Amino acid sequence: MESHESTEHLRREHLEILHLAERMQDALSLASKDEFAARQKGLWDLRALHHGLLGISQHCGSEDGVLESKYHRHLNGEKYDLINAQHQGISRNIKSFIRELPLLTADSVVDVVPRGFDLVDRIREHIEYEEEMLGYIENNVSWSRNKATVASR
Repeated sequence: MESHESTEHLRREHLEILHLAERMQDALSLASKDEFAARQKGLWDLRALHHGLLGISQHCGSEDGVLESKYHRHLNGEKYDLINAQHQGISRNIKSFIRELPLLTADSVVDVVPRGFDLVDRIREHIEYEEEMLGYIENNVSWSRNKATVASR
């Protein structure tokens, strides 16, 4: 896969993840309300995100895959290690959150709201960092190609 195509695929994936984070924030906002009906709707909305949250967890576990290896090939150890650490933390938090969802009631959902908002923040920060690293990779790959083209003349 061409470098630009694979980074574009990751950017599309990032947009999907950010959209899901927005939906999760909306559901958590409802779940934090005083009104029972709002909390119940928030809980339903959170449960409806189960599949999407699993997708984010899969994203976090794919650093050895074809697309995520882009980070491994082009980033130094420190930058790659930060992405990997963020992936592990987000995945761990998602799995914990998902395990609790079936046990929650409209009255108890408020107990997980702070952790849910923290998870949304972590996801957004991670995507922001990955986007920054994709820009770094694209600039370096482009620079390397230009350098090689000039050297071959």
